[in-house]
Amino acid sequence: MSYYTSQVIKLVVIRRELRLTDKFWDTVEEFKQLGFDPLRWIPICSNEIDRQTLQSSLNEIKRASIRIDPSWFDAFYYTDGRSPELTRRVYDFNEPGVEREVGIKRALAMFRIHTETAEDPVLLTSALRKFLRPFHSKITIKKISTNLTAHRDAQCAILDYIDLHRGNKVGYIAASNSVTQLTDASQAPNSQIHSDIALTAAMENLNLLGCTSGFRLFPAYDAPNDELLDMIRNNLDAFTSRYNLAMEDYSSLKIGKLFFGATALSNTLKELPIRYDQVEQGMQVIASDKFGAVPAFSLYMLTKIDPTNIEKIEQNQISLNVLLSAKDKLVKTLTEPNFSLGKIISRYCPEFGAIFDKYAHLAAVYPITTDGIFAIGKLAELTNSCIVINELPMKHEEIAKYTTREFLIDNATASSNGCHLIVAQNDLANSITGDLRKHGFEPAVIGFIAKKERPFVSFEKDINQYVASSIKNNKLI
Repeated sequence: MSYYTSQVIKLVVIRRELRLTDKFWDTVEEFKQLGFDPLRWIPICSNEIDRQTLQSSLNEIKRASIRIDPSWFDAFYYTDGRSPELTRRVYDFNEPGVEREVGIKRALAMFRIHTETAEDPVLLTSALRKFLRPFHSKITIKKISTNLTAHRDAQCAILDYIDLHRGNKVGYIAASNSVTQLTDASQAPNSQIHSDIALTAAMENLNLLGCTSGFRLFPAYDAPNDELLDMIRNNLDAFTSRYNLAMEDYSSLKIGKLFFGATALSNTLKELPIRYDQVEQGMQVIASDKFGAVPAFSLYMLTKIDPTNIEKIEQNQISLNVLLSAKDKLVKTLTEPNFSLGKIISRYCPEFGAIFDKYAHLAAVYPITTDGIFAIGKLAELTNSCIVINELPMKHEEIAKYTTREFLIDNATASSNGCHLIVAQNDLANSITGDLRKHGFEPAVIGFIAKKERPFVSFEKDINQYVASSIKNNKLI
C-alpha cells in the first residue's frame, strides 16, 4: 500500500469517528456500506492489481487446467451471420466449485481480490493457485480484468465463456472486458455515471482494434438491495438505448456487494491492427491523444476529501475552475464510447484476408489509458524494438507537475479513453493524425522505432522531469 493510499484511508476513518455530516463523506460512507471502495484508486489512478505483480504470480503457477495468458483483448474468427454464445459463471474466489464448469475452451475473466492479497506477490500466487487448482476443463484466458477490494466478502471471479459457431470466416470478433477502475465518489451509488464508465471502458479496446459493427454488451453488476439493482438496470438500459447497442442482461452477480463491470464483443471485416512483428525501424509512434488526463480527476477528488487542498493548489497556479473543467472533460471521455476512433483505425487496416501494405496500412496499436508512459514499454516488448520518445504532450502540465512534486500520485502520465499508441510509416502517420484531429482528438507523433533488436525505451533529455520521476523501480524498460 502506497503512503498516500494509507493517508486516504486514514482520513476516511477520522471523518467517520468525528461523525461529520458533509455530503461527500456521507456518500463515501454509503459506498463503503454497499461493499465498494470509492477512493482507493486516487494515488495510482486505477483500482487494478499491479500488472507486473499479477504476471509474476501467474508465472509461478505451473500446473493448472486454466491457462491465463494476459493480453489487452481476445479475438476469434467471425463467421457470416453467426454470433458467438456467451455463458457466464460467477465463482467464489476462495471456493470456486468445479461442479459449475463449462465445457468451452475460451473465456474472459474478471477477478475481484482483497487488497492485502493482491499487493503481496506470495499471497496472490497462493490465492490464484487455490482458485485455479480445482478446475479440470482446459480453458485459455487472454483478457483478464482485475479489481481491488477492502471487503473480503466482496471477492469473486467471473468467467465469461465464449462458444463459437462453425461457418464461413469473414472477419474477426474482438472481445474485451473491464471492471470499474475510476469512481466519482461525489456522485451517489445509483448515479448513471458509474455504469456508463464500466460499459464504455469495456468497448474502448474494441474501438482501438477497428471494430465498427455488431457491438454486444454483457454487463456485470451487483448491489445488496433490490432498489439499487433496479436503478442500475435502468441506467444500463438508458446507456444502450442512447447508443442503440445490443445488451444481454444476465442478471446480477448475486454476491451482495456493489459491483460495476462489463464484457463487450464487436465485429470487424478487416485484419486486426496488431502486426507487431512487422513493425520496422523508422516507423513513427503516434499518441492518439495527450497524456495525463487522469491526475486532474485525482486532484479534484483530493479537494473533496479535504477542502483545504483547494487553497494549496491555487497557491501552485492551478485554479479551481481549471481543475473542475479538466475533471468534467475527463468524465465525458470516460462515459462516451469512441466509435469515431474505431472508424479511423478500420480505415487504415487491410480487408480481411488481404496482404498488409506498410504504405497504406498502420502496423500496430496498443492502449495507453491509465498505464501512461508504461504502455510504451509494453509496446517495445511486443515489437522487440528500441523506441525513442522525443515528445510527451500532456493534457494539464501544471497539474502533472504539482501532483508529482507533492508525491500525490504515482504516475502523472496516467491517461483516459481515447489515448493510445499507433505505429505507422512516416507519410501515413500524417494522414492518421489528421483524421484524429477532425474527430476532436489531440494526436501527436511522439517518437519513432529506432532499432529492431531488443526492447528498450529511450527518452530525449528535454522530456519533463515529472515524467522521469514516474519511471521508478525499473518499471519501464
